[in-house]
Amino acid sequence: MLVRPKVIVLLGSTACKAVLDPDFRITRQHGQWTERKGFWFMPTYHPAALLRDPDKKRDAWHDLQLVMTKLKELQDAE
Repeated sequence: MLVRPKVIVLLGSTACKAVLDPDFRITRQHGQWTERKGFWFMPTYHPAALLRDPDKKRDAWHDLQLVMTKLKELQDAE
């Protein structure tokens, strides 16, 4: 494998359903880490959803802060 990311951010319901679970609900499950086969997945809102509903921006920002925290945590563990 050429690229082996430690963290993968899934943008939107379609990506989450394809990768994690066909019954995934982005409004209920965004911001919750899932680990599979050594990869950490963070689901969050798709940018188009943020344009349609600006109230979701705060949640998306929090999700991305969790990503940054996880990246630092994984880097420190090396």
